[in-house]
Amino acid sequence: MPKSILKIALDLPLDRLFDYLSNGEVTQVGQRVLVPFGHRKQIGIVIGKTDASDVAVEKLKTVIQVFADELPIDAETLNLLKFSADYYQYPFGQALLSALPVRLRQISPAVSCKQYAYNLTALGQLADLEQLPTRQLVMRRILLALQTHGRLTELDLDAISSSARKVAKQLVADGWLVSQQVPTIIKTLEAMIPVAPELNEEQTLAINRITQEAQTYKAWLLHGITGSGKTEVYMRLMQYVLQNQDAQILVLVPEINLTPQLEARFRSRLANFPLVSLHSNLSESERLHNWQLAQSGAAQIIIGTRLSIFTPLPKLKLIIIDEEHDSSYKQQDSMRYHARDVALVRAKRLNIPVVLGSATPSLESWHNAVANHKQANKYNLLSLNQRAVSAAKLPHIECIDTTKVNLQYGLTPQLIAALKLRLARKEQSLLFINRRGYSPVLLCSACHWIAPCTRCSSRLVVHLGQKKLRCHHCGHEQKIPQQCPSCGNADLHPTGYGTQRLEQTLAQLLPAARIARVDRDSTSRKNALVEILDQVHKQEIDILVGTQMLAKGHDFPNLTLVGVIDTDSALHSPDFRASERLFAQLMQVSGRAGRADKAGQVIIQTQFPEHALFNALRGQDYVSYADALLLEREQVQFPPYVFTALLRAEANNFELVQKFLRYAFEQARSFSSDVLVYDPVRPQMERLKGMERGHVLMQASSRVALQRALKNLVGLLRVHAIAAKVRWAVDVNPLEF
Repeated sequence: MPKSILKIALDLPLDRLFDYLSNGEVTQVGQRVLVPFGHRKQIGIVIGKTDASDVAVEKLKTVIQVFADELPIDAETLNLLKFSADYYQYPFGQALLSALPVRLRQISPAVSCKQYAYNLTALGQLADLEQLPTRQLVMRRILLALQTHGRLTELDLDAISSSARKVAKQLVADGWLVSQQVPTIIKTLEAMIPVAPELNEEQTLAINRITQEAQTYKAWLLHGITGSGKTEVYMRLMQYVLQNQDAQILVLVPEINLTPQLEARFRSRLANFPLVSLHSNLSESERLHNWQLAQSGAAQIIIGTRLSIFTPLPKLKLIIIDEEHDSSYKQQDSMRYHARDVALVRAKRLNIPVVLGSATPSLESWHNAVANHKQANKYNLLSLNQRAVSAAKLPHIECIDTTKVNLQYGLTPQLIAALKLRLARKEQSLLFINRRGYSPVLLCSACHWIAPCTRCSSRLVVHLGQKKLRCHHCGHEQKIPQQCPSCGNADLHPTGYGTQRLEQTLAQLLPAARIARVDRDSTSRKNALVEILDQVHKQEIDILVGTQMLAKGHDFPNLTLVGVIDTDSALHSPDFRASERLFAQLMQVSGRAGRADKAGQVIIQTQFPEHALFNALRGQDYVSYADALLLEREQVQFPPYVFTALLRAEANNFELVQKFLRYAFEQARSFSSDVLVYDPVRPQMERLKGMERGHVLMQASSRVALQRALKNLVGLLRVHAIAAKVRWAVDVNPLEF
């Protein structure tokens, strides 16, 4: 009897499946297998079976190993990844394998980390602690804790003693305890609100409308001002879905730093439903373990960043996307998917609701939700216009004209006075500056030389504590020079402010203040951010200095002042989305102030206090500003009124990039008059990580026409000789040009 032929997806830049002979083991579609490929072995995923092949059977190689003890990837997940690979013009095999935890891409059985919980056996319950030898102190503590609390996890044991795990295992061997494997628990913030608060009318209306149609696909845009209780709406919806059916819920968050606080709140309020998180801050074994709990259906609540949208979830009944406007949902390399858009596709295929929450929805989502636009009611709009805490009012926003006051260490007198007032009242403040490091520029006072990055079209940032100049694009580092390389002048001085310099300045101005800095440098250690946020909640920090990591999602009841140090550069950006991003960012960071019963104040330092953006911000008027931006976009035919794609290319030699893009440009223009193809140009960052860059922009009024042109173009590019000499990629619906 001839062996069956398996169609297998491999992690290769080729948009095709590969035929292999079965090794006789029972193999299911979605199963992980090990196969020979050339002179090496590769992990693949079985996509189908067939009786015939384009290759002669005697030339086909045989599968080496089937990982039969692992659950296969289900058809729904495979189909979603196939759709995404096709839409974003990316090889299916690479898309599929990159969506798996790293441990599942390795040539070995997938072993995840295991954690155990311990309970007393009948023998252990009869134990008389007074009869234990006094030297068995750890054993006595373990048994006493179990008699008091009923169950101990390994984290609980660690809190008792560093040797408690070893003692617990011995007690299991002696028959006093029984162990049970449980989901891995990652450190989270202490829950601040264990009791469900009373809902206001707007929250109740939003929950009722969604739950009434919880059995069908609908996209709900939950537009709520900062502090309006969107998270409470999420939790009530989750409770409704989980209590009424055997279900799973996927909650997407844009960044890792939002996960601990949400996880803590969900664990406290939805303690009966197993919860796991999926993000890059987990170890590989933790991620695999949580992914497998989700895949098996054992985990009912899954909180994750963008890649989590591809997690197999057999009982998925609701998707929630928090801060749906956030650009972190867009993957900027490999398959350039947008997790929000993929989530909408997944929800529609499963016929389940999806909730998109934001205080400042993306213009694409606003366009889809508001009836006076052409996409009328593609989304269902729900609005929360009042703060959830009845005593909490929106903060007073004040713009200080920095051209009319004397700055002291980069701070206006008004902001310094406000900081001192908060210290006197024992209230907390947040200073927002979206620039890490000490100073963005090292400047020569004589010839005005500025330290450049040799690998990028950018400047090196001063990190004074490490006595280094560092590129925030490619990671290049070098020592701070003693004199100017251009003219020999020894007077080199840092110009401008970053988080490190601001932290140092505040320490000099306000020596009694307890200051913490939150940026990528200060939170690189695992759990560092969680520990800082814990200190904030415990009133152990007076002033937070941070980047956009602090701008959204966090709830600090005692924080009453937000200072915004420098935003003007975004007003001059050539990126047409810059003002939208800046408005969202400032609305989000302003919303950190006055969330409880204490009045909040926001002070923004700017040279353009009468700019339309700041006028809208002072009125907390997202709706008018969004409508004005949409009108501009429609007039100049920018997204969301057109569909765009960017063909990006880079190489060590720019001539290769030019030749490649010129060929792509000519081919794309020949396909269809429905697609507008712009001449090849260089991006603002012409060189990045030593690679010369260029791109071609394609634009169409029809998504179908653009997809058809891209499919034809990508097919030609994949077989063109010069394509092998450049690194290129297609970015569908790009966020950055």
